[in-house]
Parts: sequence; C-alpha cells; structure tokens
Amino acid sequence: MTTEAQALDGVRERVLTAACELFASRGITSTGVDLVSEVAGVSKRSLYQRFPSKDHLIAAYLPRATDRFLDGLIPGEDSGLSAAGNILEVFAATQRKSHEPDFRGCPVLNTTAEIADVGHPVRGIAISYKDRLQGYFRAMAEAAGATDPDLLAEQLSMVFDGAMSYGSVRDQPLPDSVHATARTLLAAQGVELP
Repeated sequence: MTTEAQALDGVRERVLTAACELFASRGITSTGVDLVSEVAGVSKRSLYQRFPSKDHLIAAYLPRATDRFLDGLIPGEDSGLSAAGNILEVFAATQRKSHEPDFRGCPVLNTTAEIADVGHPVRGIAISYKDRLQGYFRAMAEAAGATDPDLLAEQLSMVFDGAMSYGSVRDQPLPDSVHATARTLLAAQGVELP
C-alpha cells in the first residue's frame, strides 16, 4: 500500500471512529457532518471525498457499530457453554452491558428509529444484522433440541429487541426478567436448561 493510500485509509478510519462515537452518543439526526469532521480532525472536503453524503457515512457506520455490538454479546465457539447456555449468555451479556455508563442500546434499532424511510439503504443493512442474530438463535435452538427452532429463534429475537427498546427508553439497566424470559422460552420448547 502506498503512503498516499495509507493516508486515505487513515482519514477514513478517523471519520468512521468519530461517526461511531457521535452517532451512538448524540444520535444520527443530531449529528451533522460538520461535527463529525471536527471530531475526526479532517476537513469536510476530506470527509466528502470518502463519504459522498451523510447517508454513505451512516451506511458505513452501521455495520461497524453492529459488528462490535454483536461480537460483545454472542459467545465464541470456544465458550465451553452448551447451545442453551450460549443463548442464555447473549441475554446475560446484554444485561451486563446495560450497566455500562456508555450503553446506548442496539445500534440497529437506534438507527432505524431515527431513519423512518423504509427505502433508505440502511434498512437492508439493518435487516441483515437482525437476520444474523436470529440465525444464531436458530442454530443454537436446533443444537439444543428445541421442538420448533424457527419459532424459538423468532421469539428470542423479539425478546432481545424488546429488551433493547426497554433499556433505551427507560435509560436504565435491564431487569433480571430479560434473562428469565429467555429461560422460560427455552423451557417451553423442551430445551434442557444449564
């Protein structure tokens, strides 16, 4: 990679890092590109060379923010947990994360709440990430022996999204009932609980 290409990547990285911080803390609609360029320490011209519009910046931000968010919640293959334990760990990790002072909820839900246009490019990104989590729940539900893995995955996804909304609206840590609800759904599907 040439020095010029490295500089371009460095500017892009600074802009994305600033956007991630600002969009999470202030919201997307409340954050203008002027502020993003200021916090990133780059000119607006440099920002627009990499992201032709704010929509392009949002479309680059959401996968990064969501990957970080989900990677902090979904147990790795080496977790040592059973399939049911992996599902429950998602909810336990979510509950723990909700106690962190900078917790702002799910970036996908926050972004789609701010961008009402169903034709916006961010909708496709949001759906793919929601499908990723639901797919994880489905794979774990099947491995755990759930009677209807598809239904259980859908239910767990709804509990997850509801918990994220609950925590965001109330601006407080998630209650223990989130984990208990997931356990109840697993048990109702005949899954042996850890």
